[in-house]
Amino acid sequence: MTNYEGMRWLKCDFQVQTPEDGAHWADDDTRLGEPRRPMIVPAPDANGVVGPVKADEQRLQEVARAYLHRCHAVGLELIGVTDHNFSQRTDPRDWFLTHLVEQNKSVAKELGRRPLYILPGFEVDIGYHVLCLFEPATKASHVWRVNRLLCKLGLDENERFRQGRPMPLRRNGANVSLKELIELVQEQHKGIVIAAHSDQNDGLLNDPRHMDDYKNHKLLALEVTSSPPTRRVLDIIEGRDRAWARSDCHPAYVMSSDAKSLKQDEHGAPIANSLGYRHTWLKMSKPSIEALRQAFLDPLSRIQLVGQRPSDALTHPRITKVAVTGAKFLEDQEVHFSESFNCVIGGRGSGKSSLLEYIRFALSQDEGVPEANEQDRGLQRKRKQLRESLPVAAEVRVTFEVGNGVRDTLVYRPGRADGPQRWLDGREVADLQTVLRQLQLQFFSQGELSQMTNGVQGQAQVLSLIDAAVGIPLLELNAQERELKARLKALFQSTRDAVRLQAELSETKQEAVELERQLKAREAVQDDSSQNQLALEARRNLERMRGADSPIIETIEQVLAELAKPNEPLLATAGEWPNAKWFASTAERMLQARIDLATAIGRALNDYRQVTATCLSAEAVQPTLDAIDAVQARFKAACAERGIREDDIARMQELEDKRQAKLTLVEERQKRLTDVQKEADKFPQMLEELHAVWRAQFAARSATATAIQASVASQTVHLATAYMADEASFRTTWARLAPQDKRGKLARRWDEIGEDLFRTWQQSADASAWETVEAARQDPLLLQVLLTAGFEDLHQLLFTHLDSDNVRPLWEDVRISRVSDGIDVQLLREDGTVAGSMSGALSEGQRNTVLLNLMLARGEGPIVIDQPEDELDSSFIYRTLVRDLRAAKSKRQLIVATHNANLPVNADAEKIYALEARDGRGKALSKGGLDRKDVAQAVLDIMEGSEQAFRRRSEKYHF
Repeated sequence: MTNYEGMRWLKCDFQVQTPEDGAHWADDDTRLGEPRRPMIVPAPDANGVVGPVKADEQRLQEVARAYLHRCHAVGLELIGVTDHNFSQRTDPRDWFLTHLVEQNKSVAKELGRRPLYILPGFEVDIGYHVLCLFEPATKASHVWRVNRLLCKLGLDENERFRQGRPMPLRRNGANVSLKELIELVQEQHKGIVIAAHSDQNDGLLNDPRHMDDYKNHKLLALEVTSSPPTRRVLDIIEGRDRAWARSDCHPAYVMSSDAKSLKQDEHGAPIANSLGYRHTWLKMSKPSIEALRQAFLDPLSRIQLVGQRPSDALTHPRITKVAVTGAKFLEDQEVHFSESFNCVIGGRGSGKSSLLEYIRFALSQDEGVPEANEQDRGLQRKRKQLRESLPVAAEVRVTFEVGNGVRDTLVYRPGRADGPQRWLDGREVADLQTVLRQLQLQFFSQGELSQMTNGVQGQAQVLSLIDAAVGIPLLELNAQERELKARLKALFQSTRDAVRLQAELSETKQEAVELERQLKAREAVQDDSSQNQLALEARRNLERMRGADSPIIETIEQVLAELAKPNEPLLATAGEWPNAKWFASTAERMLQARIDLATAIGRALNDYRQVTATCLSAEAVQPTLDAIDAVQARFKAACAERGIREDDIARMQELEDKRQAKLTLVEERQKRLTDVQKEADKFPQMLEELHAVWRAQFAARSATATAIQASVASQTVHLATAYMADEASFRTTWARLAPQDKRGKLARRWDEIGEDLFRTWQQSADASAWETVEAARQDPLLLQVLLTAGFEDLHQLLFTHLDSDNVRPLWEDVRISRVSDGIDVQLLREDGTVAGSMSGALSEGQRNTVLLNLMLARGEGPIVIDQPEDELDSSFIYRTLVRDLRAAKSKRQLIVATHNANLPVNADAEKIYALEARDGRGKALSKGGLDRKDVAQAVLDIMEGSEQAFRRRSEKYHF
C-alpha cells in the first residue's frame, strides 16, 4: 500500500446535499420517511411485561450506507456535507449526518477502502450562497458542534426554515455580512468559508454589489460550475477585471457537484447535480481545515479540477523509499519520498547531508575513483568522512521506480576489504549499472555546483545538459559520426596508398621502357624478337587463365560450406509462440530452400570446373604451346644465323624476362591503383557526409536549447548557440599540430596563426576551420587572408609542416575532429535586462543559478541536491529558483536538503522530512506536508529559529 506520510491527491466534493433537506433532495428511493425514527412498542413478554419503547433507526442507517456506497463508487475520498441551514430537526439522532458519520468506517471496511473524510458543514444565504465547512467528523459529537455554531450565527433550530424553505442568515435582526461570517467561522471556530456556485444566479460573482465581499482577502476560495470557467469569471478571478481586482493574491476556485441525488445514467456516470457529477482534486497530507486553507493559498500547486488523479499521470523515474540501518551518526530510519518535491531539513549534525550522500553511495560507482581526481579538497574530505560513517555492517536500501509501477530495491553494503557490495533485492541482473541508468539520477553535493561551473567548465556543463536533453536523436548522430570518422581514416590511408602506387607505377613503366630500348638495339632480329615477345605474352596470359578463377572458386566453396551448416533451430518454447505452426512450417520451408540453393550452386560449380578443365586440358593447350615454342625456336635460330653470340641471346632473354616482369608489375599496380583510387575518390563525399552530421548535431542542440529556454519557468535564462564556435575547443585541437621545435618562426607564430584561422573560418562558408586550411592550398587570395600581415612568408612552411611524415597523420585526424559548438547563457533580471552571461561577468552564485535552472527545466530523472542555497545568489532564490522548482516538480522528482525556508514553504514541498540531532545521532522529528502542525512547527523551529524569532524579525522590516 502506498505510504501517505507526504501529500497525496484526494478526490473531493465540497458541496453535497443529503436526504436531510427533503425539499431539495431529488430521489424518492432514498428519501427519509416521517417520522424519521418511528417508535417501536415491543410485544409483552411471557409475564405480560412490555419493555421500553424504542426509536427505529434502521431506515436512516440503510440510506446512510447507500449514500456512502455511492461516494465510494464514484471514487470520492472527501466530502463536505452542506445541507441548507444544516437541518430542520433538533434531535441529533434524527440528523442524517449523524448516521453518515457512524456508518462510515463499517462501509469502508466492507469495501476494502479507507473511510471517507466527512467535513460537516452547511450552506447559508447571506445575499448569495456560501458554504461553511469544519474539521472532519469521526463521531457524532463533532456534528453537534456544527449545529451549535449555526445557532451562534443567528439561526436557532426553530428559525432555520419557514414552510420548508431555508431562511437567509440574519443576526440580531440584520443580515450577516461575509466579514462577520468569516470572523466567526474561520477565525473563531477554525472552519473554512467557500463562496458556493459563485458563477450562478445566486452566487457571489453574479452581482456587482458583492465586489467588496469578493475583495475580502480572507475569502480564500470560490466554487465554479465549469472547467475552465467562463471568460468573464476567469477575468475576475485572475485579476484582469480591474473593477473586481483584489489587491493581494487571487482566490482559489474549486468545483463541486451540489449533489441532490445518487442517480446515474445508463453508462453508470453521475447525472447532473448528482453525487460525483463534479469534483476537485486536492493535494494534502491528511485532510483537515488547515490542509484546505493551505491548498487554497497555493492552488497552482495543490488544486486540479479535471482528469484522472494527477499523481497517476506521472510516470517519471523516482526514488520511493530509502532505509538506512547501522550508520554511526544517523538513527535507523525509513524515509518515504513523494514523487514530486521533497525537502530534508534539520540543524547542524542532524544528518540531512548524510542521508542524501548515502543515496549517492548506493546508486553510484564513484567510490573507486582516486581522491586526487577530486578538484575540491573540502568536498573530498567531507565525502571521505561520510563513507567512514557507514560501518561494515551498515546497510542502505533504495527502492525506486523507472516506469509506472515497475519497482526495484537496491541493497548497498559498504564493505571494506573487497569494496562495496550492491545488488537488487529479489532478482539477478547481468549488468546492474544498466538498470540504475534508467533511473536517470542527477546528484549534487554541497559545493559541487560551484565546482562544475568554475572557469570554462560552466559552458561545457551547459552543453552536456543540452546533449543529455536531446537524447536518442543525438546518440544516433554521434554513432553516425563515429562510423564516418572510422571510414574516413581508412580513406586517408587509401589516398596515401594512391599517391604511393602512382609513384611506383610511373617508376615501373619507365623501367620497362628502358629495358625495351635495350632490346631494340638488336635491330637485326627485331622482327623475330617482337614475335618472341608476343609469344612470351601469350604464354604469360595462358598461365593467368589457368589460375584466374581460383579466388572466385574458393569464395563459392566457402559459401557452400556455410550453406551446409544447418539453420539455427527454433527455441524450445516455439511450440507455445503465437501462431506456432507458421513458425514451424516456415522454418522447414526455408531449410529446404537452403538445401536446394546449395545443390544448385554446387551443380553450377561442377559444370564450370568441367568447362575449364576441358578448355585448359593438356590436349587442348598443347597446340598453342607448340606454336609458342616454334616462335621462340625461330627467334633463337635467327640469332644464330646472324652470328649473335649465345650469351647475347641469353642476355636478350634476360632483358625480355625483366621487361615482361615489369609489364606484369605495371598491370598489377595499375589494377591496385584503380581500386585504391576508387576508394580514395569517395573521400570528398564522405567528408561532406561527416560535415552534414556535424550540422545535424548542431541543429538538434540548437532546437533543444530553445526548448529548454522556453521550459525555464522563471524565464530568466537566454541560451545562444553557435556552430562549432567554442574557441577553447579549437585551440586545444590546433595545439596538437604545433611544431615540436619551439625555436622556429612557425612555432613562435603558431598560436597567432590559429587565432587568424579561427576568425577567418567564422567569416567563411567552409565546412570547418580545417577545410579553410585545405582551401588555402589552392587559393592564394584566401591564403593572404588566412596569413595576415607578417605571416606571408610562412605559408610554405605551414604546408610543409602539415605534410611532413610525423605531422600528416595528426593533420588527417584533426581534419575529421569536431570543434565543440559554442554555447553562452545569459541570466536575465525580472525586467528582462541582462544580469550577465556564463562567459562574462556572472558571479559564482549566478553561474550556479543558471546551471540549476537549466537542470530543472529539462529531463525526467530525479534530482538530488544538498543545500543549493549555499551556492546561489540569495536575490535569485525566491525570484527564480522557487518558481523553477514549482514548475519542475510536476514533471520530475526533486529531493533537496536545505536550511532556506523559501524552498519548502514557497516552492510548496509535498514532503518535508525534518531531522534533529539527539544523543549524537540524527533522528526523525516530523514528516509530511506543511498542512501538518508538527511539520509546520519543525520548519519554524529549524529554519526560522522559532515562531517568536520569526515574528520579531518581521516586525523590524517596516512592512
